[in-house]
Amino acid sequence: MIYSLSIKLGMLAATMGLVFWIGWKLPESGSSAVPAASPPAGTIPGPMSPASIASATEAVPTRTPVPKAASNDLGQHKLDLNKATVESLEQLPGIGSVLAQRVVAHRRSVGGFRRIDDLLEVKGIGAKKFERIRSLVTVTPPGGAQPVKRTT
Repeated sequence: MIYSLSIKLGMLAATMGLVFWIGWKLPESGSSAVPAASPPAGTIPGPMSPASIASATEAVPTRTPVPKAASNDLGQHKLDLNKATVESLEQLPGIGSVLAQRVVAHRRSVGGFRRIDDLLEVKGIGAKKFERIRSLVTVTPPGGAQPVKRTT
């Protein structure tokens, strides 16, 4: 019997530890207030009207994710790595604020990108990420001249 009681107390302690770890709040003692949205005790709620459903869903805040720009969102213009700001770099898929700041810092340290492949030298840009954004970026020489296109 003592063994069974100790197991049950251990399980209760583990459950309470999990509840506190998750961050659930325990009801306050002495508080007998019932939330306004809940029906009185002992009643079975009936079907909800569309108005009550709408008011219930408005009370719950929803968070919609902001999608990154897809390749067609940038339009016909490619992003110039030598002129891009941190904010414009963040619009590229897979590029967050930290990685965009690294690209700008790398651009400053080397004096500008000479070719698109130089983007691979930035920490955090690997082959997969580079292939995803390669068609969305371009590089103009740091001097301002137009890029030279080679024919092979």
